[in-house]
Amino acid sequence: MIQALIIGLYVWWVASPFSINLSFMVFTRPLVSGAIVGLVLGDLQKGIMIGAAINAVYIGYMHTGGSVTADITSAGVVGAAMGILANMSVEAALAFAIPIGLIGNAMSPLMMAVKSLFVHRADRYAEAGDTRGIALLNLIPGTLLALLYPTIPIVLIIAFGAEPVQAIVEAMPMKLMAGITVTGKLLPAVGYAMLLRYMARDTLDVAIYLIGFVLAAYLKLDIIGIVMLGSAMALLMYFRNSDKGVAANV
Repeated sequence: MIQALIIGLYVWWVASPFSINLSFMVFTRPLVSGAIVGLVLGDLQKGIMIGAAINAVYIGYMHTGGSVTADITSAGVVGAAMGILANMSVEAALAFAIPIGLIGNAMSPLMMAVKSLFVHRADRYAEAGDTRGIALLNLIPGTLLALLYPTIPIVLIIAFGAEPVQAIVEAMPMKLMAGITVTGKLLPAVGYAMLLRYMARDTLDVAIYLIGFVLAAYLKLDIIGIVMLGSAMALLMYFRNSDKGVAANV
């Protein structure tokens, strides 16, 4: 229960206004949340592995305005936690996490509808020049609603859901478990296909993606080496374009 509460505190911070938008940029990503969950539950390596697998599915995920296609916070946190606590394989945990993300997504319109109720009060504070009221209205309702969802449901799932999930996994026939594992291996391809759909508009992006694929699949270079090469290429392109901009201005 203590571990569930610690993870819940992290989820609350991510969902609350106190994350100052760092949540969307960094901490909602399953790779990051999976690592944090793994650290809390005492299995950092598996948390990173499950988080990375879930992250691959959502690697082409985009949050445009109020349009949300999946609750990647719930998918990353619950998927990693159940994968560790119920002793699932990475592929099985991945197949389990995706429905969690879809179910969580159903809560998004409801939460946005509730939050919209406070907008009119903010308008009245603005008309009265009450900046303190506006600031408090941006902090307090969002903080309380973040406790109601996703914090409390995730804490309850992690605290009491591991044993039932483990029992279900152990009761599954081998053929069904094999099918879930195969599905889990296929799901990351969906994420990469989404990413390539956007990248295909830029020939250079596709070329860089293919270079990374060749390095991993054929030259067997590990992820750290690929990241270092990618960072070096990004720096070269950045400084090259910066020099061109300076030259054009001169």
